[in-house]
Amino acid sequence: MEEMSFYSIHFIIALCISVVVPAVCRNPLKKRLVALVCAPIILYVFFYDYDYGVMGGPFPYFLSYVGAAFAVCLSLLVVSFRRVPVDTSCVSRPLTKFLFSEIFACIILCIIFAVPWAIDTFPLSNVEAVLFTVFAGDNEGSEEFVISTFTDKVIIPVLCTLVAVLLAQLVLSFALSKKKNFYEARFSFFKLSFNRGECLQILWQIQKALMTIFGIYATILLLVLPGIVMSDPFKLLIQRPVDSEFYRNNYIHPDSVKIETQNEPMNLVVIFLESMEKNFAHYTPEIVDLEKKSLDFLPGGQNVSGTGWTIAGLTGKLCGIPLNMPMGIEEYFGPLPTHVPYAKCLMNVLAEKGYNQLYIQGTNGDFTQKRDFWKTHGNVDVHDIKHYKSVGKIPEDYLVFWGFEDRKLYHLAKEELDSLANLKKPFALYMLTIDTHQPRGYLDDSCRAALKEIGITDIKLNYFPEALRCASMQLESFINWMREQPWFNKTVIFVMGDHTAPLLSTKAGVSQSDSLYWTNFVINSVTGNEGVYRQGRAYSSLDMFPTILESMGYALDGHAIGLGRSLYADSPTLLEMYGRKSLDSLLRERSIQYDYFLMGERK
Repeated sequence: MEEMSFYSIHFIIALCISVVVPAVCRNPLKKRLVALVCAPIILYVFFYDYDYGVMGGPFPYFLSYVGAAFAVCLSLLVVSFRRVPVDTSCVSRPLTKFLFSEIFACIILCIIFAVPWAIDTFPLSNVEAVLFTVFAGDNEGSEEFVISTFTDKVIIPVLCTLVAVLLAQLVLSFALSKKKNFYEARFSFFKLSFNRGECLQILWQIQKALMTIFGIYATILLLVLPGIVMSDPFKLLIQRPVDSEFYRNNYIHPDSVKIETQNEPMNLVVIFLESMEKNFAHYTPEIVDLEKKSLDFLPGGQNVSGTGWTIAGLTGKLCGIPLNMPMGIEEYFGPLPTHVPYAKCLMNVLAEKGYNQLYIQGTNGDFTQKRDFWKTHGNVDVHDIKHYKSVGKIPEDYLVFWGFEDRKLYHLAKEELDSLANLKKPFALYMLTIDTHQPRGYLDDSCRAALKEIGITDIKLNYFPEALRCASMQLESFINWMREQPWFNKTVIFVMGDHTAPLLSTKAGVSQSDSLYWTNFVINSVTGNEGVYRQGRAYSSLDMFPTILESMGYALDGHAIGLGRSLYADSPTLLEMYGRKSLDSLLRERSIQYDYFLMGERK
């Protein structure tokens, strides 16, 4: 039986509290029964969201208990509603107040809908990724998706709710204005009253009551956000650089490493699968079969600080360093050079060896400075949605999800590989998929048809498991195509998840208490260990730089380069040496050595 998540445990305790408290309050039995039924329902409907459980820190758990208090108070307030003698006080016409209150209500509703949308759409549990995306400069390429999801999940629900609530208020206020009674609901010092009077006056009274209740609710929801500001990554952003003993002892500059091979140069294909984890094996049987026929590095790679989102994962795997973003660089003006222009990466090494290199993706290459990253390191050509539209491969007005779907990307990858092979020089192709990206992946019509053929027809609102299965089938088909090509036996193929994603893991039914590992296997490694599992290693993205080179037949002095240690060697990785917590802290530390990757030599 899957272990219950910590978040769920706290929420169940909060549910129990919401039942017990109304039951022991001093109310008639009938009212107590109504309150103890209403309170847990209010708590569940208003506050249960499993996504909150991956936010980190105590705030998601604290939210459950504050929500329980809100639910109890609201339920007791509801059952205290009663009819009292007529109030003959004079009434006014608060039209101006009512109009301003509607604006305020709109703001409150925006918060109520925007918080779940932001948690579902962005990796808010990964503070480094959020800060990087916000401050890394031009993030062209994400606007269309963000705007469309914000419209669907926030703007439209807010407008619909406003209209529905206003209509309900009008009906209720008109009905109450015909009654010759005065109504009130009282709980402790809090009182809601509905005087006899004109329809507009009663409408204003109802509006005040709703604004108070939903204002408190919106304030409670915002409790999930302080965890970002109080996190270690946020605190470390503004620190002064230090001379890092960690980098002096562990970073091995690629120029100091002798990189040689006695064999004919091998081609390289690196497939970065968006957010693909070993933990998804239940939904990816084709990938599991591929792993069994390949060299599989078990238990899989782990996220460490500065490698937990896409461009950071690529930087870690290809350059052997994390992607840090110190905001206190007084010496540099303009957008931070977060593509680490002064680091030496795998692409630089292969460029020196005469490789033709190409990077392809189905989204905009300018997002998070990816184009700069590839161009700066080895002058790698970038073929993204802009390029394919410019050459007529993708219609000019075509846009789905974050760009175009993986089915088209794999088709274009075949054409690109044929072109590279015809150049009669060693080549390296890197590609990044997108259909398993947050918030729940993407299913195109061909995926739905393929799923239907294997008996998967009941596709729910959370279709991330189906998106995983489709990604698995597409990868298998692409690799089977490569096996039939004349250059296959001369090509090393790496398949890696770019990072793990706790929010998506929960949508695939992975327990919050499980350790997460990104997919990592290699086909045609020169070590010849097809089907052999190298087990029990604790490793991260940093270790892939030397591992890829040695898989291609290049011998490295000391089996190490950058901060990476080859997984073919017996020497421990930094994750094995320091442990996760200590290594994260050391990687986050702002240092003179790391600032060099961003700015070069200080003057």
